[in-house]
Amino acid sequence: MGSFPRRLRPASLPALIVSLAALLLCLPVAAGALRWVVADAVWPWDPAALCAERAGICWPFITEKAGLIFFGTYPHDLLWRPCMASLLLCALAVLTGLWLSGRGTRPGAAGLALLWAAVLAAALVLLGGGVWGMVPVGSLRWNGLPVLLLLSLGSVALAFPLGVLLALAREQDRNRLTAWLAACYIETARGVPMLTVLFTGIFVLPLMLPSGSALPPVAAVLVALILFHAAYFAEDIRGGLRALPRGQAEAAQALGLSRRSRLGEVLLPQAIRRALPSIVNSVIGAYKDTSLVVVVGIHDLTATARMAFSDPAWRAQALEGYFVIGLWFFMSCAFLSMIGRRLQRREAGQ
Repeated sequence: MGSFPRRLRPASLPALIVSLAALLLCLPVAAGALRWVVADAVWPWDPAALCAERAGICWPFITEKAGLIFFGTYPHDLLWRPCMASLLLCALAVLTGLWLSGRGTRPGAAGLALLWAAVLAAALVLLGGGVWGMVPVGSLRWNGLPVLLLLSLGSVALAFPLGVLLALAREQDRNRLTAWLAACYIETARGVPMLTVLFTGIFVLPLMLPSGSALPPVAAVLVALILFHAAYFAEDIRGGLRALPRGQAEAAQALGLSRRSRLGEVLLPQAIRRALPSIVNSVIGAYKDTSLVVVVGIHDLTATARMAFSDPAWRAQALEGYFVIGLWFFMSCAFLSMIGRRLQRREAGQ
């Protein structure tokens, strides 16, 4: 008889016991969550007064405060603008993920970069206004979902190419000073807490600008995030470069390819493919870490959720506010993880 394939072999008895024990522990938690969300819930069409009597989720709070949770203090009569900006940024992220994983027609690197630049510029115009008859809105009132998407997508889009350049600079052996400076930058950025970088961006970066010039807090935080995450992407790419067989570079050199062609056409694409798991992990971490901007006074989703249940009429609904935020992060991170798995399967030829 042939043996079982590796992935179909029966689990060992200790692993089976641990799995069953974990399942038994999760069942009461899952049952309680289901009861809170469905059985004991106060539905949007129910009177809001029932929220004080039932132990389930209070949907009237979510429906009434949804605008505040997702868009914060943005002018109420202009909410279509942050809503449109958020839809554009979400569509950009989804389409990019699907294109990278082989779904749909890929626009090419240049087309994709142009699309990202156009969507990010359109989001900034929608949020800021001041053109085409739109009322200007200061960046201090960009709250909630739009600022989260703008900072996370903008920082990842600009930090990744900077990380590639840093990795190449650290790995090259022609200029030792450049390699040493790149290594110092990467290790310093990775060794400093992110909060320190954010405070530096908010309070120190504006002091380095010429006298009379000002940098909005959102822009300062974006610069800090780009510089911080670039160091992590650089190490991901460097790990992929180190994992390549030495014969790849020697074969490319034997074919007469220039140094730039060897890097851009042979080594770097293979290194990125090998580093995909760590790159996806860094992207998810960068997305979630954007919530730390609340510490420096920028109101992300967690801050706007606190605004919602700070209303004296809804002080008991803190759990509902954080439930909405947690659900958003769970769905978006699950999408990123799915794209990462598809990319790995695609590169493995499965």
